[in-house]
Amino acid sequence: MSRPAEVAALLPLLAGEKIDRSLAVHLTLLLDAGCSLLVAGPREPGVQGEIAAAFSAASPLTRADALRTEIAIGAGHNFSWLADPTGIGCVTEGAGSAPRAPREVRLRMHEIFTAPEPATVRTTIRALARGYTLIADGCAASLAEILEQLRSGAFRVPEADIRRMGLVVLTDEERVTSCHLLQPSETGSDRPPTLLSAWDADQQGWDDFAWAAIPELAERCRRTHAEYAAQHAARLATISA
Repeated sequence: MSRPAEVAALLPLLAGEKIDRSLAVHLTLLLDAGCSLLVAGPREPGVQGEIAAAFSAASPLTRADALRTEIAIGAGHNFSWLADPTGIGCVTEGAGSAPRAPREVRLRMHEIFTAPEPATVRTTIRALARGYTLIADGCAASLAEILEQLRSGAFRVPEADIRRMGLVVLTDEERVTSCHLLQPSETGSDRPPTLLSAWDADQQGWDDFAWAAIPELAERCRRTHAEYAAQHAARLATISA
């Protein structure tokens, strides 16, 4: 996060007050640690695509950066990079023909609910169980709508796979309105998503709830509470300089 290009990717969002600075830092830390991110807004194209693209650029995937690439997932994608495709129900022709380790790539999907075929979306999300990570954007008005779309209809994504989506950021037509962290089913927890931030329209500012979730965020990043807090403070200083 110290390199100028990565900081510069977030500056338009911050200058336009499209996201809270503290939340932006939490997102970069979680993305670097392997969380996935879905940014959804009320219509496409919208600010959600801008935000997803900015965090794709701002999170440098710190493990072996030079070896990692971002793979765009769109209509007709063949999943050549996917190891053991049949293990997650992928029978697409060409799938698994050039497998890549999860640490070598990150997946990127634009307009997740409308552009790729539902089967492509389902396979991409199911691949998260193998350790792959995803940054996606799409059109949805609420977290409940996102979860309902993925669970039912043409998508039919298993609940355990949905919970691996990690971060879900919601926007209006101008800015982030809320950020949630989904709870992985492997923990055996039925807790609802953790709310990290919410826009207060009356006060024209964000309510920060992440402070109460620091132990959970630190655990997701494989850091102690103190280590995570120190990293957050250092990155916040960097983007605020």
